[in-house]
Amino acid sequence: MATISKVFDSYKIFYYTSQTMEATIYCYKRGKLVGRMIFAKDGGTLPPNSTFGGGPSLSFTISRFSDIMGILLNEKPLYLFLNPDNLMGHLATTNLEPVGEEE
Repeated sequence: MATISKVFDSYKIFYYTSQTMEATIYCYKRGKLVGRMIFAKDGGTLPPNSTFGGGPSLSFTISRFSDIMGILLNEKPLYLFLNPDNLMGHLATTNLEPVGEEE
């Protein structure tokens, strides 16, 4: 099966209290949901990557939240990728970044 790739240009963040998931970032392209990133408690069970709304649903531990936010705030264009065969997924840029850009 082909890799699922979704570009996104906006997002919504839900940061939860007293839940299994600590946070969710929903990703949108022109207002349409294209995927999400979910954040589980450190040391808890990390759900496998999957699909959601026709796009990737990527799982991270909450300790990665600041890293992901840094990428969301400083990089574009951004993509979510998921290989449905092995459930490997990633958040990525596709443009070359200049060294020492200090964004």
